[in-house]
Amino acid sequence: MGKQIKRAMTFLGRLRRNQAGNTLAMVAAAVIPLAALIGGGVDMSRAYMAKARLQQACDAGALAGRRSMTTSAMTDTDIGEARKFFNFNFPQNTFQTDSFTPNIRSDPSLTTTVLVSADTRIPTTIMRILGFQYLNLSVSCSSKFDIGNTDVMLVLDTTGSMSSNISDGNNGTTTRIAALRQAVRAFYDTLGPGNTNTGRVRYGFMPYASNVNVGYLLPKTALVGGNSGDTWTYNTRRKAYYQDTSSTAATTCYRRYNSNSCYTNSSSAANNSGTNISASDCTSWGSSSPALSGSAPGTITKITYSTYSWNGSTSNFSGNGSRSCIRKEVTTTHTASLTSGSGWSAFWQYQAFAQPVSAYVAGTEITNPAYDDGTKSTWAGCIEEPDTISTIDSSTSSSSVPAGANDLNIDLIPDSNATRWRPFWPDVSWHRYSTPATVPAWTTWGGDQAACPTAARPLAEYASRDAAPSNDPSASSFNTYVNSLEPWGFTNHTTGMIWGARMMSPNGIFAANNGAAPNGFTISRHVIFMTDGAMTASEGNYDGWGINKLDGRLAPTGTSTSDLVTIQNKRFSIACEAAKRKGITIWVIVFASASNTTLDSCASSSDHVAVSTNAAALTTQFTTIAQNIGGLRLSQ
Repeated sequence: MGKQIKRAMTFLGRLRRNQAGNTLAMVAAAVIPLAALIGGGVDMSRAYMAKARLQQACDAGALAGRRSMTTSAMTDTDIGEARKFFNFNFPQNTFQTDSFTPNIRSDPSLTTTVLVSADTRIPTTIMRILGFQYLNLSVSCSSKFDIGNTDVMLVLDTTGSMSSNISDGNNGTTTRIAALRQAVRAFYDTLGPGNTNTGRVRYGFMPYASNVNVGYLLPKTALVGGNSGDTWTYNTRRKAYYQDTSSTAATTCYRRYNSNSCYTNSSSAANNSGTNISASDCTSWGSSSPALSGSAPGTITKITYSTYSWNGSTSNFSGNGSRSCIRKEVTTTHTASLTSGSGWSAFWQYQAFAQPVSAYVAGTEITNPAYDDGTKSTWAGCIEEPDTISTIDSSTSSSSVPAGANDLNIDLIPDSNATRWRPFWPDVSWHRYSTPATVPAWTTWGGDQAACPTAARPLAEYASRDAAPSNDPSASSFNTYVNSLEPWGFTNHTTGMIWGARMMSPNGIFAANNGAAPNGFTISRHVIFMTDGAMTASEGNYDGWGINKLDGRLAPTGTSTSDLVTIQNKRFSIACEAAKRKGITIWVIVFASASNTTLDSCASSSDHVAVSTNAAALTTQFTTIAQNIGGLRLSQ
């Protein structure tokens, strides 16, 4: 036992005295922890790079999924789009990771937010000698719109051409108006209702044709008719009377059919150039209704017609073929009055007359003063513009609103009848060829020539597409309103832009609705201007500026349709520039037609103009604009 202890002590002594042996033992003892330290660094570095790449894929997938969404919750298509971007940025088995499926879904508490998460593991290299076979990797992210306070005015062309068919973009057809309704719904689904956390979102609607329906949104003080006893002048008619049983001495002449001359004797008329007609046509032409001219009170001239001869006979108006026809014309002059008496006959006098409008503006059903049979009339809500100037032309600068052009003043607050809006009244309006006239050019205005579109809606919040506007719980929902848009009338972009901007301005007649947001932050204002055609302006149509052929408010009464279009295009440009000076961003969507310089220059920039050729493209453009307005961003 003692010898063994002695040998051990001898070995330990030699080991203590031999430094080379110590070093070898120390190195041998350090190999394992040193390998773990170096291997851990290598494996952790690989895991860090893999996780960074995985997080990048997560972010890309979340953004792509939210960008794809057009409803409040993700569809299979949206999830597929998110997964495509995820897999592109992190293909399966990258860095030798295990296969996995990313979890992509809508946030159940914030349905317009996309949530993405992924879990996998990466195999180790050197660390496996210490028993660590894998390192776990886990990432998560989310994406949402950061919209702030946003006001959107949808200025929508609802003219007659919007009833036309168009491709739906999927081998089918639909109507332009149906495509517009769908696109507007998709716009809401993309931008959403907003909330106190992300910011207030309000939507307004300005359907337009050759007029806009804004009258019932205006305070009565801003309207002619808002005060008792107010009148406004229309191209209309009124009942008058003439003393038929008493007249001045009659004058008689004879006229051959289609001749410009009337002669004191029938033989001269027969020898004058004219056109032969049949016996029946001669009888009809010869017995035409009496022609009246003049006005009341005063005198009128009456021409009474009778068939005098056909084929030379004054008694036999029958036979075959076309022969010479002569009629007798007797002219008399009569006293005319606005009141009737014994032996007096009635006639309609066509002229510009003042009509009482207070009851009409109040929305009361009233008796139409241009009829005598009890016909009723109720104001739909469209307006005539206040006083303006008739000197704007293609050379007028668009950089400012010309003095006196009250209609183009976005911030107009009326203080006189010259600056007040007037009720649009097609039911009393008649066209005439002369002034005064006793016969109309045609019957009363209506249809496309005097269209009054769906009533506009001011900016308001909508909690959902099935909800009523926040400022009027009794009103119809977003969906119901959009479905009520109907196409008719001609296209006047000027009226749409003027009123779209006016409804958003924080300084004008609607300032009370457009002040600071409740959260105190700034408001981003946008006009979405959608049209399917170029400007139209007919000198004979009744629109927000009356009938230019008779009223001459936009230009002299003899101005042609083509020149009126040029004038209205300039006025449209002035309105666009005025809106942009108010800080309003203008997006222009041209649907089913080519754009033009006037429309392009109205937009805030070339990036704010889009052309859509079918229904699917229109929806895409609306949703793309909503995404740009919303400001898509990562929220985690």
